[in-house]
Amino acid sequence: MLRLLLSAALLALPLGVLPATAQDLAAYDRAEAAAIAAWDQMPLTARSVTFVTREAEGFGLYDPRASAVFAPSEPLILYAEPMGFGWRGNGDGTWTFGFSIDVVLRDGAGAIVASQPAFQRQELTSRARNREFYLTLTLNLRGAPAGDYRVEYVLHDLASDDTATIALPFTLTGS
Repeated sequence: MLRLLLSAALLALPLGVLPATAQDLAAYDRAEAAAIAAWDQMPLTARSVTFVTREAEGFGLYDPRASAVFAPSEPLILYAEPMGFGWRGNGDGTWTFGFSIDVVLRDGAGAIVASQPAFQRQELTSRARNREFYLTLTLNLRGAPAGDYRVEYVLHDLASDDTATIALPFTLTGS
């Protein structure tokens, strides 16, 4: 009886309403290929660059910090979503991507007060050319004098020679 009701329900649907899973998947795959082609043409950059209250739990799963004023004991936690990075094929159906990251700390006048090459490295291997990739970067400045600063992170794409700098100004309070 259920089979008869289902058949009758499907016959009552207009022709364009029937499920077209294969067509939908093929259309999605074409759109995905177009997105990757556009991605390959864009420069390395980052979006959603912001200080956050704690480490992100995943891509887009972050809590923006209300201000860029920090007590000396508070860590600076920065969230960013890199875009335009490359993927290195590994010959086994997987892709590797990620960054070596330098950090530069500048004072309010722009002078470098500290820097560290290869401060952090984030690298992933996947069976997909992932584009939803995020960075959570934490910097502790205990003992630094109060004042205005700018933190800069230089992203070195592991799959190409591309680099990009993400930067945010902040203030350290005296207490």
